Amino acid sequence: MTLYTVALSLVYVEIKNWALEKLPSSQELKEAWSEWEVRCLVLLSLTLQLLLIISAHVRQKYKGRPLPYVTATVWSIYLGADWVATLAMTTILRGTLEKESAVVVLWVPFLLWHLGSPANITAYSLEDNDLWLRHFLGLVSNGAEAVYIYFKFRTVGVPIYGSLHYLDVMVVPLLVGGILKYAERIVALRSACSEQLRSDLYSEAADNELKSKGSEMIRTGLYESAGTVKQFLEDLPVKFLREARMSFDIFRPLFLDVPFKVSRKYLDEYVYLKDKSAKEAFRFVKIELQFFHDLFFTKNPIQHRYRKLNAFLRGFYILSALSVLIVFSTQNNIGVSKRDIEGVDITVTYLLLVGAILLDVLAVLLHLRSYWTMTGFDIAGGTLYKLYHWLVASRLRSIKSMAGAPKIAQYDMLKDFCSKPGIGIFSGLINLIDTNELRNKYRIISWVDVDHYLEEFIYTGLEKDRSNSSLNDEVLRNVKHDLDPSLWPWLERKKGAREGMAAGLTRPIFIFHIATKLIYYKAVQSGRSVRSSSCRISNILSDYMLYLVLVRPTMLPKHFGNKTKESFVPDKRKPDLIRKECLRMALSFFGGGTLDTTAATKLFTNGLLAIEDPEVFFSFEINSPSSLTQVEDPEPNALASGQNVARQFLLLSTQFRYDYDGMWEIVSDIWMNMLIHAAKYCSWKEHALALGQGGELLTYVSLLLAHFGLSHYIEWS
Repeated sequence: MTLYTVALSLVYVEIKNWALEKLPSSQELKEAWSEWEVRCLVLLSLTLQLLLIISAHVRQKYKGRPLPYVTATVWSIYLGADWVATLAMTTILRGTLEKESAVVVLWVPFLLWHLGSPANITAYSLEDNDLWLRHFLGLVSNGAEAVYIYFKFRTVGVPIYGSLHYLDVMVVPLLVGGILKYAERIVALRSACSEQLRSDLYSEAADNELKSKGSEMIRTGLYESAGTVKQFLEDLPVKFLREARMSFDIFRPLFLDVPFKVSRKYLDEYVYLKDKSAKEAFRFVKIELQFFHDLFFTKNPIQHRYRKLNAFLRGFYILSALSVLIVFSTQNNIGVSKRDIEGVDITVTYLLLVGAILLDVLAVLLHLRSYWTMTGFDIAGGTLYKLYHWLVASRLRSIKSMAGAPKIAQYDMLKDFCSKPGIGIFSGLINLIDTNELRNKYRIISWVDVDHYLEEFIYTGLEKDRSNSSLNDEVLRNVKHDLDPSLWPWLERKKGAREGMAAGLTRPIFIFHIATKLIYYKAVQSGRSVRSSSCRISNILSDYMLYLVLVRPTMLPKHFGNKTKESFVPDKRKPDLIRKECLRMALSFFGGGTLDTTAATKLFTNGLLAIEDPEVFFSFEINSPSSLTQVEDPEPNALASGQNVARQFLLLSTQFRYDYDGMWEIVSDIWMNMLIHAAKYCSWKEHALALGQGGELLTYVSLLLAHFGLSHYIEWS
C-alpha cells in the first residue's frame, strides 16, 4: 500500500508538471491549478469515503457478469481513498498558506480521518491484514506530517487571546480524533492478521483451561459456562443469532488451518443444526460466515470486543466535529476574519465537517445493526432495550425470510464452444491485462439462485455422507459394469470407497461436465422431460463445478497432472490448458459458422455423440478438406472421455431400462460426491478470500461438513 501510494504520487507530480509546462497559457493554468488543487483533492477524498462505504456493501452482495469490473472498481476505490488523502496532505505541506487561506489547516485532520477508513472495510484482502506494519508506518509518517503542518501554519492569522486563536482550539480535537481513527484501523488490521489470530486463539485456550474448573469442553480451548448454554427463549431471531455466534467461536480454528477437537455432544447435534431444516441450516451458515467476513475485513470484532472504548470514541469523534462546526458557524473571527476567506474555502470546510459527522453517525448505525451488537444486547425490558429493538426490528425480521447461499455461477462449456467470441472496442487492451481470460469466461457465465430443492439435496447428501450410505447394491452393479472405471469411486460414499482416489478434480470435472451437458442437450432434442429436480440439480452443479475449475481453480484440491503435458503446469493454468485442448479438438470437426448458439449447440451435440470411437477420431488432425495427419502419441482428451461417458450413460436407458429420471439421480449423486470432495480439501484461506467477494457455495458446504463433524481438521472428543 505504501509503495503503491508513493509510486502513484510521483506519477501524479510528473504528469502535473509536464502538463503545466507544455499546455498553452501555462501561467493562467498554474494559478488556477494552485488555487483549486487542494480543494479538489480534499473533496475527492471525502467522496471516496462515501463510495468506499457503498462499495463494501456492493462487493459482498453483487453477483453478475460485470463482476470483474465491479471488483476492479472496488479495488480502485479502496486504494485510491488512501492515495488521494496522502497526496492532499503532501500538497498542503509543499504549499504556502496566506492569511486568507488559513482555514486549510482545518482540512488536514479530516484527511487523517479518511485514512482511518470506514468501519465496514478496513482491509480489501487478507494480505492487507498481514501487512499491518506498513500501515503503521503510514500512521507514523502521515501523523507526523499532519502535526508538522499544524505547527508550521498555526501562527497564521490574528490571535484573539495572547498567542491563541480559534484555529488552535478547533484543530486539536480534530487532529487527536484523526490519529485515533487511523490507529483504530491499524489495530483492526493487526488483530485480523493470521499470526495474531493464532496467538489469540492459543492464549484464549490457555486462559479458558485455567478458568474452566471442571466445565465440559465444547472444543479444544473452549468450555461451557452459564453464558454459553443460556437459552434466550424470549426472542427466537436473537436466539438464532446467538447460536450462530457460538458456532462461529467453535469453528474459528478452521480458518486458521488449525486442527482441534469438538465435543461429541455438540457434533451429535450437528452444532445447533440438528433441529433445523435445510433452508434454516443455510441461513444459519450464512450468518456464521458473516461473522468470519467481519473478522477478516471490518472493524466490527474489535469494536465489539472493546464496547465501552468504542462507545467513547464514537462519541468523541461526533462531538469534536460537531463542536468545531458550531464554533466555525457562529464565530466571525477564528483568528482570521471569515470575510477575508474565500466563500469556496468556507463551503469546503462545511462539507468536510458535515461529511465527517454523517460518516460517523452512519458508522454508529451500521455497528448497532450488525450481528455482533444484536447478539450482545440483552437488557430485556428496559427503555434502552425497547429503543434498540425498534432500531433493529426490521433486520431481525429479515432473518426469517433472507436467502441462504448466495447466487452461484454457471459455466456451460458446450455453449462456450458454440458461441461467437465477443469483440469490443477495447478488447485488445483488456486482453493484455486479463491474462486469465476472465472477460471471455464471464461472457459465458450466468447466475442462478440456490433454490430450496438444491439446498435440500445438498443437506441430505451431507447426511448420507455422514452415515456412509450409497446407491443400492443392484444399481451399483449395473452402473459399474458399463461406466468408465475412473467414475466408480464417485458412486459410493461407504468408508474406504475412495481410498486411492486422486485428490485432484480438474480433469474428472471436465470429463463429467461434458458428459452431463451432452446427455442434457440430447434429452432436450429428443423431446424428453428435463424438468425433474435431479436433472436441474445435475446441470446446476455441473456448471458450478466447471466455473470453480476455470475461474477459481485455487479452491480445488491441488495435484500433479496424470498426463505429461499437465504434470508441471501451475494449478491456475491447468484448467485453461485442458479447455483450450478441448476447444481445439472440437473445432477440428465442428464450425458453428453463422448459426446461433442454440442451433450450433444442437449440431455439436449430435455430431459429437455420433462418433463411434472418439480416441481414434481425435488422433487425426484436418489439414485441408481432403487431407488428414495422424497425431503422434496423442494423449487422452477430456472431450473424447466426456463423449464416451455420455454414450455409456445413454446406453443405461436401453440396456437396463433406466428411465431418464433414474439416470439423472445417478448423475446428481456423482456431482454431489465431487462437491463434497472439493469442499473437504479446499484450503480455508481460499474460503476466507472468497468471503471478501460475497462467498461461494463451496464455502457453505465446507462449513456444513464441519457441523456434521466431517472436516479432516475436526477430531471427535
